[in-house]
Amino acid sequence: MKIFGFSFLRRLAPHYGPHYGVAAQGVLRGLGLIYVISFWSLAAQLIALSGANGLIPTNALLEFYQEQTGGWGPLWFPSLVWIYDNPLMLLGITGLGAITGITMLYGFFPWISAFISWICWVSLLQVCQPWMSTPGDYLMAEVGLWSLLLISPKARSYPSPSAMGSRITGILLLNGVLVKVLFSSGMAKLTFGSASWAEATAFFHFFESQALPTTAAWYAHHLPEVILKYGVWGMMFVELILPFYVFLPRTFRNILAGAVSLQTLLLLLTGHHGFLPLLLFVLAFALLDDVTWRKILPESWGPPAAISIYKPKILSYFLLVTVLPLLIWQVFLTKPEAVMPPWKQAEGLLGRVHASNRYALLNQVAEHRQEFSIQGSIDGRTWVEYRFRLKPTDPKSLPRISVLHLPRLDHQFTKFAMELDTENPEPTPIWLVRLMGKLLQNDATTLSLFPVNPFPTDAPQFIRLAVYDYRFADPVTRREEKIWWIREFKGFYGPVFTREKIPQMMPAMPQALGEGAP
Repeated sequence: MKIFGFSFLRRLAPHYGPHYGVAAQGVLRGLGLIYVISFWSLAAQLIALSGANGLIPTNALLEFYQEQTGGWGPLWFPSLVWIYDNPLMLLGITGLGAITGITMLYGFFPWISAFISWICWVSLLQVCQPWMSTPGDYLMAEVGLWSLLLISPKARSYPSPSAMGSRITGILLLNGVLVKVLFSSGMAKLTFGSASWAEATAFFHFFESQALPTTAAWYAHHLPEVILKYGVWGMMFVELILPFYVFLPRTFRNILAGAVSLQTLLLLLTGHHGFLPLLLFVLAFALLDDVTWRKILPESWGPPAAISIYKPKILSYFLLVTVLPLLIWQVFLTKPEAVMPPWKQAEGLLGRVHASNRYALLNQVAEHRQEFSIQGSIDGRTWVEYRFRLKPTDPKSLPRISVLHLPRLDHQFTKFAMELDTENPEPTPIWLVRLMGKLLQNDATTLSLFPVNPFPTDAPQFIRLAVYDYRFADPVTRREEKIWWIREFKGFYGPVFTREKIPQMMPAMPQALGEGAP
């Protein structure tokens, strides 16, 4: 029989199947590059967000974990930060993760490098909330764990792909993760997502209402409606039909890899979605066996034969029996309570390191874009706007394509604005109150999160949040007025912030962190 494109003998003997040396090495090197980029991006903003004087300090989050677990926080939320809670520790973890990402990329003790990078990533993921809460952040933890099965822990360097051996267990699990991400996202769009997905009109608003659009999104938004409708049908086909190709022979798996890569490229060009698109490229790479690459790469890179011997160990059988059924359960977005033992226990154990997640990518599409504008004033009459790096603020500005940096504050601010119900607003989150307080103090560390400081000499005495509706300018307005956005003022959110009001608005830290905890 064939499972995930691999031919298995019925007996528990050496199995014969395609060789995946190029895929295994490509996944590891690609993941190493993503680690370098992601840790570098985090290091530039981590102190301002999660440092001792950051918007959500790690010590407050660790204290919250201790209260919730009765003193067993390090067991339920494992992280290196428990050893030494200090901003230097945060920078040390990002630096170590970036260094081991480089050694992983170049093949210096690749398994050990991959393991250290994964530990560093999970350590930050535990304590840097709500900033590290994108789907790509959690997918990184999951892909990073299963990629450890692609090479021997004893390897000092990468052998040639033809000599890497056929470590099918890791390939199987990575393929399963890709199927879960795609199919569950497609199901979410049709079940509890926006109705526009079922009506094939989602792309009429998707490009201007996504978290952080690029200039390419403006052009995509103005494509003919028939093309945008076909685009929705194409996305649903990739997410709901093509995932089954992973069970079929090589040609079908190659089609799936190409379709995922094309869709991911379009996602990368039109928006800033963190490192999710890069991880999807890596998962698509894991679909291609060496016979496919033999036509492209030098012959020395190809497999010695069309099939290779696969000698699974007890650990491989254990992982295939416990993890693959769990992935199937998670495909359908079942609640953890609905998962049967022992897979329920396996999910709980993997969940402690965020290696067992459910995905519903881009299932909600708003028909209009709502944004906050931070405005400061010294005299209470003249107001100056704070600009963000990627979040829409100035109608004349729209960021270009970038895969090297994700401003976490921009992403969190946009997410909060899009989810806010202005008619029934919830209490102001603690990170937003602390941000207002630090802007009133002209805090240099916090201001490093912004491209410029509109008050370089004197700190503002008043800060307010204006609410705007944004929509893409039409081509004629864009050409005549040189603007990308048309925005309409809707009102103000909350009071005018002053230094005297900030302490009164500050809720107790542990209780306020409940919603932001992972």
